[in-house]
Amino acid sequence: MPYPKISRNRPIATLIEWYCDKKSGKVADARREIQKRFNYLDWEDQKRIVMAFLQSGKTDREWAYNKVYYQWDDSYLEQIRTLWELHHEYVCAWSVIEHFPIEYVKENAQILEEVNGYYHLCMRFSEDPSYAIDRSKLSDKEFLLVMLNAHREVDEEDARNIFFRSIHDYCLNNSELFTVVPHKSRRSAFSIEDIDHVNAILRIFYLLGLENLRVYIMDWNQNVMSTMYYCTEFKMLNETIIDDEEYDRRRMAIGLKYLYLALDDKYKLPTDYPQIERLFRMAETELPKEVWQKLQIPVSLPMANEQIEEAAFMLEQMKAPNPAISKLIGTMGLDTENDYDAEELPF
Repeated sequence: MPYPKISRNRPIATLIEWYCDKKSGKVADARREIQKRFNYLDWEDQKRIVMAFLQSGKTDREWAYNKVYYQWDDSYLEQIRTLWELHHEYVCAWSVIEHFPIEYVKENAQILEEVNGYYHLCMRFSEDPSYAIDRSKLSDKEFLLVMLNAHREVDEEDARNIFFRSIHDYCLNNSELFTVVPHKSRRSAFSIEDIDHVNAILRIFYLLGLENLRVYIMDWNQNVMSTMYYCTEFKMLNETIIDDEEYDRRRMAIGLKYLYLALDDKYKLPTDYPQIERLFRMAETELPKEVWQKLQIPVSLPMANEQIEEAAFMLEQMKAPNPAISKLIGTMGLDTENDYDAEELPF
């Protein structure tokens, strides 16, 4: 039996030579094999490859920038500085912000923020306790992560507002209702723990030591779940035969409706109406007629001759030892002497 030919690894020095010689006609093959084997190579070989890729086109440079960021070595500093000042590329900025001396980062803060945004710069600068964080340039979640990274305390009331604003925003902007929703569990009330984004915030609260707030939030969530569980919409949903995908959409819509209703008025805005009206309509109105009628109706199939003969034999076996069963079978019209064809057999 012939075996498939197994390709052998070429020497890495040969691949680097092919890659650097742009006239070799083997650059693409060398690139593909180098990138495939990179993580398993010796550190010195990895550095040679990275330096070669940094001197190539933008796509290869960006691949190398990623390796530099996660496997930083000070020997890369001058090459990365040269490329940053020449190209101001997004992925290159990661290493500048994270690994360069803080004075250089401060000198280039404006252009770094334009290319990479404020969040990562803030992460680096906030390590200095005297640095004033510009809250207006951060999302709520980014703010929490910066405070966690800088080992700074977050006011409990501020964290409470962040959490309930996130619930408000999720109720208004949840696109999952109109796409595919993963199946959870039938007859279980929707919970904030079904929302990945909210779970992430609760995890950060835990790491920040905001345990009292977490307990308050989970009690609040339990009350909302109880309200949803006994509401009319949820009872109707559980009496309806529909597929898992449609069930979860309705379950989520009902859950978000009651999460929104449970919010304090200070978290609700007059501009909420269009999105909330759509959410409430989906939670409260009846399902489309074609969905209500989507039942699993058994399909009647004609019986094969072998099945008919087997059924008749079994009836005869039942009748033989017991006259009462024989009489019952006759009364029900199941006498095997009747000449039923496959479609007329009454069982």
